[in-house]
Amino acid sequence: MKTQEILDPEQWAEATFGQTQLKDMRRTRRAVTTAAHMAEEPAASLPAQAQTWKDAKAVYRLLDEPNVTFDALMQPHWQQTRLRMDTLPLVLLVQDTTDLDLSHRRKMSGLGEIGNGNGRGMYLQTVLAVEPDSRAVLGCAYQCPFIRIPAPKGETRAQRCRREKETDIWHQCVQHIGPSPASSVRVQVADRGADIFEFLHVCRSIDTHFVVRATQDRRVQTQEGTLGYLFEQVRSQPSSDVRPFDLPARHGHQARSTTLYLSWTSLELLPPRNDSRLNKLPPLPVWVIRVWEEGAPKGEELLEWILLTSLVGTTCEQAWQRVEWYRARWRVEDYHHCLKTGCRIEERQVQSAERLIRLLGMLSPLAVRLLQVRDLSRQAPESPAHEVIEPETLTILAAHVGLLPSTMTVETFWTEIARMGGYLARRGDGPPGWETLWKGWLHLQALLEGAHLAFHLRL
Repeated sequence: MKTQEILDPEQWAEATFGQTQLKDMRRTRRAVTTAAHMAEEPAASLPAQAQTWKDAKAVYRLLDEPNVTFDALMQPHWQQTRLRMDTLPLVLLVQDTTDLDLSHRRKMSGLGEIGNGNGRGMYLQTVLAVEPDSRAVLGCAYQCPFIRIPAPKGETRAQRCRREKETDIWHQCVQHIGPSPASSVRVQVADRGADIFEFLHVCRSIDTHFVVRATQDRRVQTQEGTLGYLFEQVRSQPSSDVRPFDLPARHGHQARSTTLYLSWTSLELLPPRNDSRLNKLPPLPVWVIRVWEEGAPKGEELLEWILLTSLVGTTCEQAWQRVEWYRARWRVEDYHHCLKTGCRIEERQVQSAERLIRLLGMLSPLAVRLLQVRDLSRQAPESPAHEVIEPETLTILAAHVGLLPSTMTVETFWTEIARMGGYLARRGDGPPGWETLWKGWLHLQALLEGAHLAFHLRL
C-alpha cells in the first residue's frame, strides 16, 4: 500500500473495503464510508465516528446484516496481504492468540469463558505477515475470532482425542493461508502456545517452515539413533557463540541489556504416543536452537529460549538469524495491543458477540494501519520529507514547529509529529511508538482542517 493510501482515511478505506462482497453495493459503500470515519479517529465511539445519528443508525444496521460477515469484510485485506507476501523472498507469519475481555458487558449475549473461566469474552487468533529485516507489517494473512466451548462433563480421554480441540485453531490458520509459492519462503513464528505436534506437522505438509519456542519436553531421536528427551539433549550442548543482547520492556519488566549464549543441535521429534490421530506419523526433523543467560538482575527471571525450527542451518549466523525471527513475534503482541487500546475493541457498545465480530472485521485492518504508520516513520529516515509526504501536510507541520519544509527529513517529520502526540525525544528514548505517532497525526489533521476552514472563510 502506498504512503498516501495509508495516511489518507478515504483512500485507505476505499483500498481496504472497496471490493468487499456483501451482496449489495450499498452495503459495500456503507462499509467504505464507515471505515473512513473510523480511520479519522479510531478510538472514538461508533456514534462519534459516524458524526450524525442518521449515519450511526446506518452503521448499526450494517452490523446486524447477516450477509455482512467477518470473513467477507476481511477477505480483501487478506488477499492484499498475501499479494504483498508473494513479492518477497521471505515472509514471517507471526501467529498468536489474545482474549477480548468483555466481562464488564454483563448484558452482552453470545460470549464464552475466557482465562480461568471467571471472565467472559472471546478469543482472537491472528496471523500477522511481517517483513523479516525491517519488521514492517504487511497485514493480516488470516484471522479468526472464536468463542470457547467448555468440554462436556464426564468426557473420556478417547472422546477428547476424537473431538475438535481449541488448539486446532493453530494449524487451521496455516491451512487457510495455504502453501508457500515456489518464489517465496514462509515461516510461521510463534510462542510456546504453538508447540503442538500437529501444528508443526501441518506446516511442513504444505511447504511452510516454522520457528516455535518449545514448551513440551518431547521424546526425540538423535542423528545417531539414540532416544531421549528434548530439554536434556539440547541443554547438554556446549555454547557455540556469545553476544550482547537488548531485551525490550515487556509485561512489567524493564528493558535491559544482557549477554546470551548460543548452542544448537539437529534432532527428530517423535509423535505423541497417546494420540491415536498422530502416533503413526513419521518423526519430524528439526534444528533446535538454545539461547540463554548465565545471570539476571534481581527480580528478573533468567532468560532461556529453546527454539524448534524446520529451517536447518550449520552456522552461528544462521542460528542467530532464527533467534531474530523469533523476536519478531512481539509485533503481533503490538498489534493486539493496538486493537485494544488504539481501536478500543473491548469498549465498543454493541449488544451481542455477533455484532462485535462484524465490527472486528472493520477494526482489524484499521489496527494494521496504525502499525503501518509507525513503519512509515522508520523507512528511509534520511530522505527529504518532500519526496514522500504530501506538500500541504509538510507545509502545515513545518509552519507549526518553525522549520523549513525543504530542510526536513522523513525522520524529522515523524519525530515532530510524535512530539505533538506526547513523545519526549529524550536521549535514552527509543524511536516513537504508534500511540504518540497516531495522537500527533490526529493533531496535525486538526491543524489541516483549521487551515482549510480559514481558507474558505477568506473567500
